[in-house]
Amino acid sequence: MIKEKYISRIKETSINVVQTKIDSVRNKDIEKVSFRVYDKGFIGYTGALGRYDESELEKRAIDGLNNKISYEYPLEKNNIMGEDLSSEIINRDNLIDEFEELLARIRKEQPDFYFSNKLYLTDQEIKMTNSNNLDLYYKDSFISLGLIFKEKTSVNIIDGFVGFQGRRYDRELAIEYINSICNAYLHKVDLPNNNKLPVVFASDEMLPFLKFIQDLDGNNFGTKSSLLSDKIGDRVFNENFTLYQTNNPKNYPIPFFDAEGVVNKDYQYALIENGIVKSPYTDKRTADKYDLPLTGAAKAEYDGIPTLGTPVMAIKESEKTAKELLNGEMGIFIMVASGGDFTPEGNFASPVQLAFLFDGEHFIGRLPEINISSNLFDMFGDSFIGVSKDAITPLSNSKYLIINMEVSKN
Repeated sequence: MIKEKYISRIKETSINVVQTKIDSVRNKDIEKVSFRVYDKGFIGYTGALGRYDESELEKRAIDGLNNKISYEYPLEKNNIMGEDLSSEIINRDNLIDEFEELLARIRKEQPDFYFSNKLYLTDQEIKMTNSNNLDLYYKDSFISLGLIFKEKTSVNIIDGFVGFQGRRYDRELAIEYINSICNAYLHKVDLPNNNKLPVVFASDEMLPFLKFIQDLDGNNFGTKSSLLSDKIGDRVFNENFTLYQTNNPKNYPIPFFDAEGVVNKDYQYALIENGIVKSPYTDKRTADKYDLPLTGAAKAEYDGIPTLGTPVMAIKESEKTAKELLNGEMGIFIMVASGGDFTPEGNFASPVQLAFLFDGEHFIGRLPEINISSNLFDMFGDSFIGVSKDAITPLSNSKYLIINMEVSKN
């Protein structure tokens, strides 16, 4: 019998903001433990929140073997690894004072707007061990600022959004970034007179990845319900396009292992490499069922068994800045786009509620509401320009993803 534990602890302070002033502060410190046992091809499991009696958890998990839930996959073993990326970004005792100073500056420098929503300061610690000599440990700290802004004279509920997530905080850099967006918002500009334009997304924006999330799902891939099911080994995208499933904690605040303890080389797995479809994302059950590569994309609730989850996806960065990728053209930076999606055939369209004219370094001004459209194979084929090496702000790892797309006024 193999015994296994997966322990997650999240310590978080959240500050709620209303009309550019602190409204409330909330602290939480939550520990979750999942206890699993494996014996003769079956799994028993249980979980607990907060304090727990390990002997009681073990007994409940062993009793769960009587449910005869099949788990006939090799368990991870003989792997001892750790990543500690934690640091004191802001002393928690000073957090409220610091954020009050930030908001005071915003009120002064952006008097035309109200800001609301939240700031989070998070410490997380995740550990996975089993009696097969597996011992994986990840610890991290990060700050997340997400502020919704509304122009005081606007009839809209929300006009835009500004935010970042990272392991660094600097008040002056935060103010600089917020000002760059708000100042551009106040300056209206016209849409360039071209049907097809370079459209710029934040590299961690989910919208361009929606079809990949669906069609690279191992279950959809294995049941032939994906556009890419019959294309393994085929180059169907731009040769400069490589899409990773990533568990790299240096780039994202995520553990380097999945819920089954799988650790990939360099903490990533190429699902599409140089335009060639290599694999969907899978957990052990999906990989075994459809005879697919194992990519380590398992998730699990603290009181559940591992199942296939949606991994973080990242495109390989180029060696060029956004300015160099645009090559003298003006880009259309997508700030708020709600309501867009892909059809089953891969056609894409989305209304864009807020976009800025962008020269590769600066937001020039606010564009009218627009529509963008394309097709999956075009977006990441001939129309794919690349992902920049430079970040949108030094406070975040988010880069610029640039794609030529059809653009029209709403």
